[in-house]
Amino acid sequence: MIDSDNVGNFFKYVNNKIVVKSGVAPLKDSNGILITDDRSKADVLSNYFGSMFTNDDNLIKCDSLSTDDVTYNPHKLSDINFNIDGVYRILHNLKAKSSKGPDGYSAMFIKNLASSIAFPLTILFNESFCAGIIPSVWKQALIIPSFKKGLASDPNNYRPISLTCICCKVMESVVKEQTLTFLLKNNKITKQQHGFLARHSTCTELLESTNEWLLKLNSRSSVDVIYIDFRRAFDSVVHSKLLYKLHNIGIEGKLLCWIAEFLSGRSQSVIIGESVSNSVPVISGVPQGSVLGPLLFLVFINDLCDVFGPDIKIKLFADDAKIYMSINNILDQHVLQQGLNSLSHWADIWQLQVSVPKCSVLHLGSRNGCMSYNLNGVVLPDVKSVVDLGITVDSNLRYKLHINNIVTKAHQRACLIMRCFKSRDPTLLFKAFCVYVRPLVEYCVPVWSPSYSTDINKIEAVQRRFTKRLFNFRCLPYCDRLLKLGADSLEVRRLKLCLVMIYKITHDIVAIDVDSMFEMSKNCTRGHNFKIALPRPTVNCFMYSFACRDIQLWNSLPFCVVNASSVSGFKRLLDNIDFRKFLHAS
Repeated sequence: MIDSDNVGNFFKYVNNKIVVKSGVAPLKDSNGILITDDRSKADVLSNYFGSMFTNDDNLIKCDSLSTDDVTYNPHKLSDINFNIDGVYRILHNLKAKSSKGPDGYSAMFIKNLASSIAFPLTILFNESFCAGIIPSVWKQALIIPSFKKGLASDPNNYRPISLTCICCKVMESVVKEQTLTFLLKNNKITKQQHGFLARHSTCTELLESTNEWLLKLNSRSSVDVIYIDFRRAFDSVVHSKLLYKLHNIGIEGKLLCWIAEFLSGRSQSVIIGESVSNSVPVISGVPQGSVLGPLLFLVFINDLCDVFGPDIKIKLFADDAKIYMSINNILDQHVLQQGLNSLSHWADIWQLQVSVPKCSVLHLGSRNGCMSYNLNGVVLPDVKSVVDLGITVDSNLRYKLHINNIVTKAHQRACLIMRCFKSRDPTLLFKAFCVYVRPLVEYCVPVWSPSYSTDINKIEAVQRRFTKRLFNFRCLPYCDRLLKLGADSLEVRRLKLCLVMIYKITHDIVAIDVDSMFEMSKNCTRGHNFKIALPRPTVNCFMYSFACRDIQLWNSLPFCVVNASSVSGFKRLLDNIDFRKFLHAS
């Protein structure tokens, strides 16, 4: 596995060796009685997951469900083209180790038969789509409970992971591809949404939002950020309201009817060990574990961005939402409160319940008045820090708390590797470190990469300490250990990751508007043609941010590096750059 250099497979191997899979712990039922046998636990979880669904209030319904032929309109989509080549491509690219669905067919079995079944499946998909009928087994789901955190005996602390039929997923993939292409081409999806979309990620969402905050702080304004948590958002989507929004966004005719059939009459059962619970009807929600489900949810939450005025900004990552606004006086605070009231009204109309106890307010800026905000009459708690898409953001935007958290976790994982693997082969152990520990300290690096030597050295100590414990490495200096392993220091790797993100933004590879992040230099007579003008920071948090931190290094890169034809080519050329004069660590 090491020789094949397959990082993904090795991560799964390391994770399987280290993570203990204890199944589902004994659960307490509604009467507080502890349940130990698998069948009873499956029934308890099945009843709990079923209680999360939302009953339709019937206030909004789609009245345009018709299979009648629809006149072609470039801004409407009513038909899907199923062809053999497209179906075969999806079959061929199936993940072979995906679990079996309710029909008992595994992804490996389907994939191995791709060349033989592509044609009959294409016929089946066309017939299903035209008739608006879906096989009943495709509407069933097997739920595997996944423990989140908290008390293991509390059913509320388990997340449902759905297993659905592979063939249905293949058909959904065709529908999703063409529907998403239509929506993006016609700008139907808001630019504030970063979840489940190509060229978007948690990093792009965080970079956009934090950069907007920093620009306000740099201009001596304050910013109030309100984090919104929707309770079981994916399970709460009312089908009639989703169909209404699909029709309004341009989905109609046979496609709308097929989606309506896809959503209706679904059922799910919880499986624990060999025991399966009774089947529970799914009366709401987008099918989790499906291919089409995430896209349907994006459509459902899409118009949330339209309820606010021009002064209030919103960022979305699937159902994770935050609204924020520059606060200069008490009138601005009242405008933001009105925005919260509008959000509450929107949530009531579309039957998405806001989990008020999990919402919070982050006040940014030394001159911030720290006004209280309320949602549904409940005052939202003011916090000094909040975990935003996996990054701990504090009121100073310094990320010191985030660095402390990830360093602690990284040291723990590094010790686990040394304890759990019998082999003392340095190559194998360092490979395990790279796939299991290093991602912890490199997740979304462009957002929080440190500039203070104490923080830089604290992170570097993770790799420094681990490599010193390798066989025959103890007496070697750190730089020699890295040379022998063919590795860079973590600080150099962070510099490269930040430069790669700048390359992606300036070359329009990620969905971040370059003009919103950087001011491109007008004087490019020397060096490359993607030079960035140095900003004028007035506060330290902006000076050490992504928009300022590595600009001098970027501007100093050779023309041939910055104008690389691909991201992979850019990364290879970075290996030849000497970063020593840009390093801070001792």
